[in-house]
Amino acid sequence: MIFSTICTTLLLFDTAVFNRFSLHLSSVVWNLLVNPENGEMSRDWQIFFAPMPIILLAQMLFSRWSWEKLRSLERQKWLKAVGVSLTSMFITTHLIYAWADAYLYRPITMQRSNFPLSYPMTARSFLEKHGFIDGEQYAQTLRQEGRLDALKIDYPKKTLTFAPIDNKPNILMITVSGLRYDAISQGKMPKLAEFATSSTEFTNHYSTGNSNNAGLIGLFYGLNANYTDSILSNHTQSVLIEKLRAENYQLGLFSATNFKDSVFRQALFREMKISSNKTSKPNNESAVKNLNDFIKAQKIDSPWFAYLDLALEAKNQADYDRTLQDVDLLLAKVLENTPLENTLVIITAEHGLTFNEMNEKERENYFGRDEIQVPLLVYWKDLPVGKQNGLSNHADIFSALMQTVFRVENPLMDYSQGRNLFDLKGDDWVLASNFHWNVVIQPDGTQYHIDRKGNYKKLDKDYIEQSSDRPPLGIFLEAFQLQNFFFEK
Repeated sequence: MIFSTICTTLLLFDTAVFNRFSLHLSSVVWNLLVNPENGEMSRDWQIFFAPMPIILLAQMLFSRWSWEKLRSLERQKWLKAVGVSLTSMFITTHLIYAWADAYLYRPITMQRSNFPLSYPMTARSFLEKHGFIDGEQYAQTLRQEGRLDALKIDYPKKTLTFAPIDNKPNILMITVSGLRYDAISQGKMPKLAEFATSSTEFTNHYSTGNSNNAGLIGLFYGLNANYTDSILSNHTQSVLIEKLRAENYQLGLFSATNFKDSVFRQALFREMKISSNKTSKPNNESAVKNLNDFIKAQKIDSPWFAYLDLALEAKNQADYDRTLQDVDLLLAKVLENTPLENTLVIITAEHGLTFNEMNEKERENYFGRDEIQVPLLVYWKDLPVGKQNGLSNHADIFSALMQTVFRVENPLMDYSQGRNLFDLKGDDWVLASNFHWNVVIQPDGTQYHIDRKGNYKKLDKDYIEQSSDRPPLGIFLEAFQLQNFFFEK
């Protein structure tokens, strides 16, 4: 009886913890809840155990009643019908979920996130084997539209209001997928290094994740990559793009990969006509040419926003260095053609590039500096020229555009998880993530990883795992709140 009471209490406790943090009980989560550094939270959770005597009493009374009624219940004919009904419902729920999983019916499949201990039946392999579904097409749909158990997103939290804009600057945003934090130098990219001397260079800047989609979520939504699948499945619009259209900006969108990353066509530019390259095979050169044609065609009195998506691919360091030189020359052509006197220029990368040998799973969960620390150059008349060493990430860029350029009056928590990059104060820590891991990064490069099961590890700036008996529980608490804040309750 006592054992049953303890199990029931822990189950209720675990349910409450999961409701708040989307994590089950583990040593890290337990330390967080009873952390003496946060006395108020510790008291709240300790009070949770107060009803244990009441639960014990209720179970004792029910046990006594059940024992007394046991013989009479055995004679009841309706028990068999109840048993058959419950068994039928159990089987039916699994069959319904298997159907929803096979035919991508998200209103059912997304419920799995609400019941993390549930393991409903799926039948993809069986259906694919017998020709009912196309496995390759199924996998492609998941990549494009996000995971089946992705939750609905509540973004922005409130309707945004804006102050009048006196001056609308042109905005040129360039991302070079694979551009590493150490790429901008006289030896590797002399043209871009020269441009950096007249810009604000953020030397301790991180992407919001380790993939193109993850970085784009931070740049255009101000959110960490934990929300990627929800944005894809719900086709959530970016409030930045909506504001640009509301202010009658001329939009030019150019990509070396024909916008192959799913966030472009599924959410970010879903309601817009995406510019296509004029060549049969899109590449960096054609994207730059089309961008330059767009800039030349713009009127002086009409503001414009241009986004250039370049790709930097290399199998080894030598190939990488050669490709950097080519990209450097292309970027120089763009900057020469850009009217800088009234243009805000942002140059960064969705994520970096690593040459370490890893299998697919290791690469998917790799957050080394070469993968997530990226360069960031901002050219704008209202920013000081020089290097800024404060910690920042992609969500800070989004927040800066919304607050400083478009003068949103709502607090940041209504629409972003970043801080205003242009305040130049730097962050105490930033968050990078994917579906499995949340990574807290501190100014010195130290990383704290925690996965969806509560597993934890600490790594130094060189990505070497360190022993750590006590994680930064206060930071973890903030990170947990961030990762769930914009999910629909």
